[in-house]
Amino acid sequence: MHIVGLIVRYLLGLGYLAGGLGLLFIGGLGLWARNWKIGGVSGFIGLLGLLGAYESFTFASPFLFWFVLLLFILMSVAAALYVTEPDLGIIDRFKSPKRLLKEGKKEKAAIKLKRGGCYRDAARVYEELEWHTSAALCYEEAGDWDKVAELYLLIAEKEEDGEYYLRKAREIFEEKLQDFTRAAQVLEKLAETEGWYWEDAARDWEKVGSDKAVRRCWKKALKYYQERVKEDDPVFLSDVADISERLGLKDDAVASYKEFLKYCQDMVEKEEKGWLRHVVEVNYALARITGDEGFKEEGDKTLEKYKFYLDEVIKSEEYKQELLDEVKRWLTERVERRP
Repeated sequence: MHIVGLIVRYLLGLGYLAGGLGLLFIGGLGLWARNWKIGGVSGFIGLLGLLGAYESFTFASPFLFWFVLLLFILMSVAAALYVTEPDLGIIDRFKSPKRLLKEGKKEKAAIKLKRGGCYRDAARVYEELEWHTSAALCYEEAGDWDKVAELYLLIAEKEEDGEYYLRKAREIFEEKLQDFTRAAQVLEKLAETEGWYWEDAARDWEKVGSDKAVRRCWKKALKYYQERVKEDDPVFLSDVADISERLGLKDDAVASYKEFLKYCQDMVEKEEKGWLRHVVEVNYALARITGDEGFKEEGDKTLEKYKFYLDEVIKSEEYKQELLDEVKRWLTERVERRP
């Protein structure tokens, strides 16, 4: 037993020595940088470590040996408690949320409530603190999605870049609450900065059944894509044509599709054979709108070329057939697209 005790003391002493020297070095750097808090605390613990090393190697004073060991154990526990929840503190960890609230420590009370699973109570405290993001997270844990969405809308108004929170609110209204009216309203706010959201707003208004709002949003979406085309981005001609057709502007749709067809053919000429798909689609769309069989015949010819292209680049027969079916649908209906 004496040998075991001696080995333990020497191992402890080596640990004290390494830790003490390391902390003295950190303390010295802290004092040199005029960070008195880090420098002072690290230096004090470093000296304590050297004292522990001396007592472990010599066992000159059993009282000091056990005192230093106990002190290091207590400091290690305190450090672990602090690291795991630095915002709560060591002493306040042992207080009830009710007592913390009486002491005016709302932030710490909210942390305790959240840790205890009292998410709604924690959220209300965070709301009093105006920590809306933390409150939203707590309401999310509680499943109060209506409150989460409202808080995200509130945050979006206060944040300089509130688009992220508007998108989150939109997702909640659509997926969790099935409230497509509110979702469409949020999408219209998003569309004020990102015009392609007008499409999504129109589709949500369609689910609500508000024809007036649907038409208004499609008109704004059309204006947005027309501006994109003017910015020398002809790929959006397809969207201009699609929306014009939705709005009953047949002549405008035909003109835009013909312009887009020329662009697609030019891309094919540049060896971009993947654009064959769009050549087929536009010809089929023109055949559907105008009733001109010439467009269908041209589309059929290009479809054969597109099939040869797919044979070269795609191995999966199932996926290949899926792509061909999508193209063929353009003869009878529009295929939903996004920019």
